[in-house]
Amino acid sequence: MSAANPTLEPSTDSPSLPAARRAGATEKTRAKARFTAGAPDLLKALVEAERFFDGSVDHGCPLHQKILAAIDTVKGGAA
Repeated sequence: MSAANPTLEPSTDSPSLPAARRAGATEKTRAKARFTAGAPDLLKALVEAERFFDGSVDHGCPLHQKILAAIDTVKGGAA
């Protein structure tokens, strides 16, 4: 092999700033996709937990309120 054609070696330089930003944005998109993919299961579990409070003496307690708020959050995030 001639010295005029050196073999390509992997670069040890860090990625450029725009490439790093794109990589970060891609990771955020993936994280959001993972979250929203689990939203139907989470919503189902929260609704089941909320049913526990129907007709209960504890209806409206702080835990029940947090479950209702979580249901609203998941519904907003999944839409």
